[in-house]
Amino acid sequence: MASLRAGFGTATITPPTPVRLAGFAEVQDATEVHDDLTARAVLLESVQGAVCLVVCDLMGMSPEFANPARAAVAAALGLDESAVLLASTHTHAAPSTMAGTEALGWHIPEGYGQTLTDGCVAAARAATAEAAEAELRYGRWTLPGGLSINRRGHPYDPWFSLLDVVRKGTDDRLGTLANLAIHPVALGPECLAVSADWVHPFREALQRRAGGTTVLLSGALGDVNPRHVHRQDNDCRRDGFEEAEELGLEVAEVVDGALPTTERLADDGVRVIADRNLEVPIGGTPLARGRKGDTMRVELVEWGIGPIRLVSIPGEAFQAFGRQVGSARGHKVLLAGLSPLWQGYFPVPFVEGGYEERTSYGPEAVQAVLDALLDVPFEGNSG
Repeated sequence: MASLRAGFGTATITPPTPVRLAGFAEVQDATEVHDDLTARAVLLESVQGAVCLVVCDLMGMSPEFANPARAAVAAALGLDESAVLLASTHTHAAPSTMAGTEALGWHIPEGYGQTLTDGCVAAARAATAEAAEAELRYGRWTLPGGLSINRRGHPYDPWFSLLDVVRKGTDDRLGTLANLAIHPVALGPECLAVSADWVHPFREALQRRAGGTTVLLSGALGDVNPRHVHRQDNDCRRDGFEEAEELGLEVAEVVDGALPTTERLADDGVRVIADRNLEVPIGGTPLARGRKGDTMRVELVEWGIGPIRLVSIPGEAFQAFGRQVGSARGHKVLLAGLSPLWQGYFPVPFVEGGYEERTSYGPEAVQAVLDALLDVPFEGNSG
C-alpha cells in the first residue's frame, strides 16, 4: 500500500472595503466584511505522485486570475501544473475575478490578482507544512430534501460525497473535503457585506463538530439553489444572514452524520490521470460577444485518489450534467466545479432562451465538454 501524507492549509483573501460584489445586477458597494474570504488547500502526496487542490471563496476565475495563481502554487510546491487545481465555492458576496465584468458594474479591486495569488500560495504552503501520514476514507450519499431546489424544475435527485482524511492509525481528523452542490446565494443582493454565504457557517460548524479543516468543493450547482428564502422588506440583517447560517448548520449536521459511515480506501495513492485540452466551438450567445464560429480552449484535469476520480468541470454544470459524469465513473467521484476556470454554464438539457443558456458558449460547446468527460480517460492518458 502506498504511504500517504496529507495536509490542509488556509489563507485569507478578503479584499479591502468598500468593494463591488459580483453575481447580482445591483451595483452598490459593500462597506463591511461579514466573514473573511479564504483560500483553502488540500495537499495529498504518495509514492505515485502529489496533487494540490485550492478552493477559493470567489464566484469564479477567468484565466487572467486563475492561471497566475495556479502557476505560482505549482512553482512553490515543485509540482506540474496538472497536479494543481484551483476551484471556487461560487459565493456571490465576493469581488469579481473574471475579466470583462466591469461592463456589468463588477469592478475588480486594484491589485486583487496579486492578493489572490499570494493567498493561494500561502494556503498551499501551510498545507505542506502541516502534512502528516494519513489515511483516506470516502462515501457518497443522497442529500436530504429541504436543503435545496432545482430552480429550473428538472428532475432532482441530489447527492454529496466526502473525502475524509485522518491521521494514520488514529481517528484524529486532519480535514474533510465535502463535495456538494448548492448555489451560495442564500444572502441575496441586499446583503451588502463580503461573505462566503452559507459556506462559512457550514465550515465553521463542521470543524467544531468533527475536527480538522473543512473544505467545500462545489460540484454541479448550475441549476441548484438553496431552499426558497422568504425575506421581509429586504432586511438582510433580520433574514439573510440568519437564513444562510441556518442552512449552513443544517448541511453541517448532515455531513457530520455521514462521516462515521465513510469507508477506508484500500489504495490511497494519488496521481494525475489526465490533463486534456480541447478546442470547442463557440456559438452565438451573449457570453460569446461576437465570437460565433471561433473556438475556445478548455482544459479538463482528472486525478486518481485511490479508486476515486476527482474530475474538473470548467464552469457551472447542471445537475444532470454532473450526474452523467459521475455515472460514467461508477459514482466513485469528486466533481470539482468551476475548475480550473469559469467558462460559463453547462446546461443539460439545453433550452434556448434561458438565462443559463445565454451565459454559456452555446450547445455545441456544452456537448463537446460533456462528451469529453464521458470518455473516461485511462491511467496516463494526458492527451
